[in-house]
Amino acid sequence: MVINDIKQKNEFEILQECGSINDTIRQLAITMVKPGITTLEIDTFIDNKIKEFGMNPSFKGIDGYKYASCININDGVLHGIPSQDIKIIEGDIVTIDMGVVNKGLHTDTSWTFGVGKLSKQVEKFLEIGEQTLYLAIDECNVGARIGDISYAMQTNIEKHGYNVIRDFVGHGVGYNLHEDPQIPCAGKKNTGLPIKNGMVLAIEVMYTQGSNEIIQTNDGWTYVTKDGKLAGMFEHTIAVADSGPVVLTSK
Repeated sequence: MVINDIKQKNEFEILQECGSINDTIRQLAITMVKPGITTLEIDTFIDNKIKEFGMNPSFKGIDGYKYASCININDGVLHGIPSQDIKIIEGDIVTIDMGVVNKGLHTDTSWTFGVGKLSKQVEKFLEIGEQTLYLAIDECNVGARIGDISYAMQTNIEKHGYNVIRDFVGHGVGYNLHEDPQIPCAGKKNTGLPIKNGMVLAIEVMYTQGSNEIIQTNDGWTYVTKDGKLAGMFEHTIAVADSGPVVLTSK
């Protein structure tokens, strides 16, 4: 999506409100995650909170999806279905991926975090994912190209011995949850579409501790790493301005 000149101020304000609520609910959901809670309980909390704010979950209804969020644990990469049978335990890493729609405009965010005590190795894995997200956002400037974002993700992740996911991509976002352009996690500088003022982009860092080969589970939705090693996802929705990127899904 590109915010057009006539509606620019109105659309931007709607996206800011939507993104702020998305961020608030994601952070509340993270704080409620404790050993013993099920992923369905987390999703129910997210669903109810979105409605309390007078908005709607973006994910519900996409290709028949029934939930407000996707929740992945440890080797889960993306599209994890919330379940009453999946309980969080001490030492898990959890990814909450969620979207909120407000007055027809969507924002999308995801965060991976640890539950309880983690090893230094796992703490570093999460730290590098978050760091990479902000390095990628720093590339979202007028006159740069989509490949610059992808290159920033790939080089920082690989520099630390991890691998980026190549089967799925970040994306434009706006009146639809998924819009052009696609934003791969790997790429070359000075390639791809030019980044323009008014673009709204979901920047997604998807990466693994081991191989980046992924497989779909029998539920028909969830993707996990083939080697069973950890996966992470850090995502913000941003708007491109002449002054630089504006993170919509963060206070």
